[in-house]
Order: sequence, then structure tokens, then C-alpha cells
Amino acid sequence: ILLSLFTLGVRGIDAWVGFTTFVVGLSFAFGGAVKVAFENFLFLFGGHPFDVGDKIFLGGTRMYEVKRVALQTTELDHFGEVRVIQNSTVRATEPLVNLSRSKMHWVTCDYLVDARLVTEGFLEKVKADLSLFLKKDPETYQQEFRIDSYEFVPPEKIKLTLMLTMRFSFEHLNRSRIAQSKAGIAFAQALHKHGAKYSTVIDFPEHVGSMMVK
Repeated sequence: ILLSLFTLGVRGIDAWVGFTTFVVGLSFAFGGAVKVAFENFLFLFGGHPFDVGDKIFLGGTRMYEVKRVALQTTELDHFGEVRVIQNSTVRATEPLVNLSRSKMHWVTCDYLVDARLVTEGFLEKVKADLSLFLKKDPETYQQEFRIDSYEFVPPEKIKLTLMLTMRFSFEHLNRSRIAQSKAGIAFAQALHKHGAKYSTVIDFPEHVGSMMVK
């Protein structure tokens, strides 16, 4: 552009002022759009968080399948409900978990029992029974697990939380729910076997990594 202006006989200083004014005007008009497009490019091809066909958790509450990926937008499907979102929105505000790339996931089962029952001997017996249960299906369950017993609930109750890991991705939602239910039943049976007269199951949030038996 500057060479063309010089050829036409425009003075150098005038050509430079005109050129810089033109560039500044373009930056005001398109600077934001170029910045967003560049950031989207880095998000999709630099970070590469998902591919078409991947199952993802978005915002920590719902599972989607990626249907189409473009520079500005991504098309997601939630059991037939299609959602088109801005990539800049995902990048800036929504937690994203790629379930298709996650080899394992963990779940929890919570029960309330009488606090007086929860002794070290009681917990060791329950753990022994659960260990035998998990060994029967090593393809589904990781053999390591834990039982937390640090939260008291009035009146005179304590919450026992079983935490265990599944040996497959959470994108297989039905398989996860079935395996979780079986583990919850085995946990309840072990509690009853070793003295718990009754137990109450609490909560079932639909969040990856924090599911509980209903």
C-alpha cells in the first residue's frame, strides 16, 4: 500500500499517516473478532479438548456427545436435544470433562447408621466383605477402595461413604449405574451383616465423580 502511494506521488509522511490510520481503524473494527477467532483456534487445535463423537460433561451437570466442531461454535447432543454453543463461552466459563478420554471414574455410596456401631472392628469386617465382592468382578471394579466415617448427622448418626473406582469410562453410563447399584447393595448387606439394624441411603447427584446410590 505504501509503495502504491509513493508511486502516485504522495509524500512519505502523508502516506505513513494514512496507512497507520487505516490500520488503527481496522483494529477497532475487527480486532475483537480476530482475537476471539485466534483464541478459538488455539482452543480447538492447540488444547484439542474433544473430537467429533466424544462424550463430554459440560458445566459439571450434563453429558453431551460432540456432533460438529467449527472454529466459532460446537454442536452438542444430549439424548436428542441439540445445543449449539460458542467455543469462547466453553473456554471461559464452563468446566469440561472428556469422558471418552477418561479410562476410569470413581463413584461413592453414602449410608447413615447409628454412631455407636461404627468402631474400628466394625469397619474392618465391612471392608473385608466388600473386598471379597470386588474381587469377583475385577474387570469392572478397581480393587482399592475406602470407607470414610468422619461426618456426624443428628441424632446420633454417622455417614459412611464408600468410595470406589470403576475400570471403564463414565461414557458407559448404564454400565456405571448398574455397577454402582450392585456395589451399593453389597455395602448395605455388609452393614446389616455386622450389626447395622437399618441404614438410610442419601442423595444421588448427577455429577461425574460424585454419584451416590439412591
